[in-house]
Amino acid sequence: MVITLMENKELANSSIKDVIKKKIKEKIKQELLDEICEELKLEEEELTEEICSMLTKKTSAKPIIKLSKIPTVKIEEKKHVEIQIEEEIQKEVYISVKSILKIASHALKYANSKIRRENWVEVIGLLAGKLDKNEILHIEDAYPMGHGTAVYAEIKDYKNYVRAFKDIKKQRLFICGWYHSHPSYGLFMSNEDMGTQARYQTLWDKAVALVVDPYLIDGTSPGFEIYSANLKSKTWYPLLYGIKGSLDVRMLPEILKFMHPLIEGKPVYLEYDED
Repeated sequence: MVITLMENKELANSSIKDVIKKKIKEKIKQELLDEICEELKLEEEELTEEICSMLTKKTSAKPIIKLSKIPTVKIEEKKHVEIQIEEEIQKEVYISVKSILKIASHALKYANSKIRRENWVEVIGLLAGKLDKNEILHIEDAYPMGHGTAVYAEIKDYKNYVRAFKDIKKQRLFICGWYHSHPSYGLFMSNEDMGTQARYQTLWDKAVALVVDPYLIDGTSPGFEIYSANLKSKTWYPLLYGIKGSLDVRMLPEILKFMHPLIEGKPVYLEYDED
């Protein structure tokens, strides 16, 4: 073991026992990250070091990226309307009302009328879900993770990733994909999104990506699509989804309008003596 100058100072000011404790804690942290990689695989086999390093890799400089669309498979029958889970038509994925509201409000927090349009940014987060007995994915919750430039939102601090992972595990769910926003410029997947989705589908081949444009929430549309990808052909295709629970999309704009003070971190209403 190589002892650095800083560690020599520590030895001079503290006992050998304290130094050993510090080393043990560092080892435990690394083991925790390794365990997370294994859980995300959702199989008992170990992940390769290449995937683990990809999960925890941090870049010192943000690349200059041009937002560009990639080919999307057009599937006419993959249409959706506001539905209940009891409908007879089989869906490929279900999403809870709770998840929809959290994702939409997260997107509006950093792109709303109180912010200058040129300062709008994308948001990014994790999707947590479970599989039913028929292997149908149910997205039960969404976990806001970060925001960034209009063309590049990323999870900047992987300590938060670990915290979210623990919270998701407590709910007996697993990370089933990710979401990000396209404030005012539509629903599609770009070349940059392929790299992110490739990581999630490498960890779990059924991982999904949700794209939301809160400015498409106009009473006729919920403002989002859920995608999967063919990594070999680098093409996206939309999944047929159902909304789990009661949600009339005609009321969604009013619901978000009511939530807007909360999105801004303000109370919805005040008592008279709180003015």
